[in-house]
Amino acid sequence: MFSSKNDRIEKVDKILTNEAFEELQVDFADINLAIESGDHFEVHYHGPEDKQPVVIQNEQQLRLKQPETDRKNGKFWQKGLFKIEVVTSSDVGKVKITVPKDHQLREAYIGLASGDTRIQDVNLDELEFSSASGDLKIDRLKVAKLSLSIVSGDAKLDQLKVDSGNADLTSGSFLLKNSQITKSLAVTTVSGDNLIENVEVDQCYLTTLSGDNTIFGGKATHAQIGKETNGSHLKMSAVSGDNIVK
Repeated sequence: MFSSKNDRIEKVDKILTNEAFEELQVDFADINLAIESGDHFEVHYHGPEDKQPVVIQNEQQLRLKQPETDRKNGKFWQKGLFKIEVVTSSDVGKVKITVPKDHQLREAYIGLASGDTRIQDVNLDELEFSSASGDLKIDRLKVAKLSLSIVSGDAKLDQLKVDSGNADLTSGSFLLKNSQITKSLAVTTVSGDNLIENVEVDQCYLTTLSGDNTIFGGKATHAQIGKETNGSHLKMSAVSGDNIVK
């Protein structure tokens, strides 16, 4: 028989705050996060009551922190030494942060231990994102300074306009398409592929230890496209994986 870890945990569905902010700080253990544009400020939470984030708002800064708890997600079946755990979507908390469409945030610092993140149609001066386990999906983001650090998970970026930044992945792939780099972007993966498709940049430089470098279908040990200029630069390096430019 399956036993539920959540038998006595109520589910909540509520707005945590609708106060305006200029800086955002997120510290989650195992909550999925979405940040998107809308017509007003709002932070909405849906999930187990004991994982509801604490809201700390000080002048122009909004901080969301998941409370510490020993409880894990899901249900379990156990007989003797054998144990099976099942995690369903209802066991995972979800936070959606809405920012007015034409509003530009100064800073966003996002740290997740486990959970997926989606950022859509947002303007930022600076975004710093780190995740131990989980995927990152970005769609229509304009940011001056970008810093991504993902231990286990993929990063998929579409319609990104970035001045400068870096993306460091340990185990996962990096995808950037339909985007523009105005100064420089450095992408590093240990185990995974880097794919660039339809990106506006003056120069690309690709290196890999165990894998292929491919630019528009052509392969090379070290691949470079574009001339040495003062324009924008994209550098991709992989330890075990391919670098592909289309």
